[in-house]
Amino acid sequence: MSFDRRGHRRLGALLGGVVVDLPDLVGHPAFPTTMEALVSGNGGTVLDAARAALDRDEADNFVVPGARLLAPVLPASLRSPDAPDAVRRVVGPGDEIPWPAGAGWLDYEPKIVAVLGRAAHALGTDDAGRVVFGYTLVSDFAARDANGDPTPEPERAPVAIGPCVVTADEIDPHMMTVTVRVDGEDWVKGNLNGVARSLLAAVAHASRYEELRAGDAFASSPYGGLEGRLEQRIWPGAEVELVAEGIGTLRSRIGRP
Repeated sequence: MSFDRRGHRRLGALLGGVVVDLPDLVGHPAFPTTMEALVSGNGGTVLDAARAALDRDEADNFVVPGARLLAPVLPASLRSPDAPDAVRRVVGPGDEIPWPAGAGWLDYEPKIVAVLGRAAHALGTDDAGRVVFGYTLVSDFAARDANGDPTPEPERAPVAIGPCVVTADEIDPHMMTVTVRVDGEDWVKGNLNGVARSLLAAVAHASRYEELRAGDAFASSPYGGLEGRLEQRIWPGAEVELVAEGIGTLRSRIGRP
């Protein structure tokens, strides 16, 4: 995960429900200080050093009280088959999603995201999992006007990313259960098995046409694999939670006009 340290992004780890300053805990000057640097340079013994440090008794000495979480990673690119190419602002867990001008309501699109940890080209679908560093969550919002048509937004609403990136060896996305909750009410819950397969297929497909980079991220919506009612509208002031086993809860507050 990432947290704010005196106005700068800083690499952290979740340990027993609290945030630990991971670079300070590891104590090596060459250890990455941001998630972006960890993702791009995760070879060798970097992750082993992090895990060994977190197992030490003195890890509690590096807890960051009241840490403000940021988006855990700023992807080099964020691709999704249902979203147009655009530069999008990224916000973190608990941040407010500003209400877009002219919006009658918001559509909500929960997504699971695979973050690549190495360059790749011409992958087969069965090989795509080898280049995934880890998984996180994205909450995406699209504005509709009072008639239900997309609003002519000069800039789309930001995407929320978080709460953390879980490394691929610690989670099986095929077995993950995801819940969408709005204002404390469960809207939908289901398993991501089919979505996880399509996500890795998207990575493989893109690699056949270009050289993928560490830090590229691929997102896929669980709509197709979840049974429930996602057609409900998001209104001003709503609290939206995307909950995934093994990753945690990405909570977003919707602003008011």
